[in-house]
Amino acid sequence: MIINKLNINLMKKIYYLLIFLLMSFSSALYAQNTKSTVTKLSAYANTDTVEGWKHSGVVGIAFGQTSLTKWVAGGDNSTVTGSFTLNASANYLRGKWFWNNNLLAEYAMIYATSTNWQKAADRLNITSIGGRKISEKWALAGMLNFSSQFTKGYKYPDRDNYISTFFAPAYLDAALGFAYKPNPRYTLFLSPIAERVTFVLNDSLSNAGAFGVSKGKKVNFETGAYLMGNTNQQLTKELGLISSVFLFTPYNDRFGNFDVVWDFLLNYKLNKYFTASLNTTLRYYEAEIKAVQFKEIFGLGLTYTF
Repeated sequence: MIINKLNINLMKKIYYLLIFLLMSFSSALYAQNTKSTVTKLSAYANTDTVEGWKHSGVVGIAFGQTSLTKWVAGGDNSTVTGSFTLNASANYLRGKWFWNNNLLAEYAMIYATSTNWQKAADRLNITSIGGRKISEKWALAGMLNFSSQFTKGYKYPDRDNYISTFFAPAYLDAALGFAYKPNPRYTLFLSPIAERVTFVLNDSLSNAGAFGVSKGKKVNFETGAYLMGNTNQQLTKELGLISSVFLFTPYNDRFGNFDVVWDFLLNYKLNKYFTASLNTTLRYYEAEIKAVQFKEIFGLGLTYTF
């Protein structure tokens, strides 16, 4: 298989990303073995030793600056933005059994005098992973991940022909594998067998063969390998970090070409209600566009943590 220049650059980015994740896990393991570091961070570390349900999350409305690059859901650069973000978790623990669930919903609009209002971000993502521990840090686990968007997306300035909408596309990933959790702040999931289902339930988009489905078809199946890593932690009393990365490569002629989604959310609490936030997403889905998509939203706004 011939790998073009775009894929080579993408692979380099993925390798750097994996190195970053490995360094993060190594740092976490080293911190566990350093008594002074553990003592210093203990006030901010999450714990997952209490059995039963635990709920947490962040919901906020922010205003600020947005930068987009080839974003398939629709959007362009501007100077004014308003955004809504919800990132919530519900985790269950009973003995050696665990079940972790996460909901991410975001929507943003931008305004410029030359383009009027247009969509900048639009995403719905639900992740569920559960399993049984087989050692202190390893578990047999299964994972489901669903993602789509809420409203129609356009390739601005064209506002007459939409290029995406709810469930067009939508992705459902199901995987079996192993979960590695060195401490409460980090989770890594590895799966040698995963199934990705791509839905394009809109007639006009499915008839056009959009997002990798055959023309006239509304569903496409791919079997491959899957990797997920995430972290949720308080770096300081005021500074919180939530980040996750999803990688999938199919067992076909595209093997080795990864679909990638990397989310990064950094919140700095200015006071009880006001927060400065940085929210970025790096995305590469070959069936959508053969280019790296990148979204960045920085703003100040109202935030509630629960």
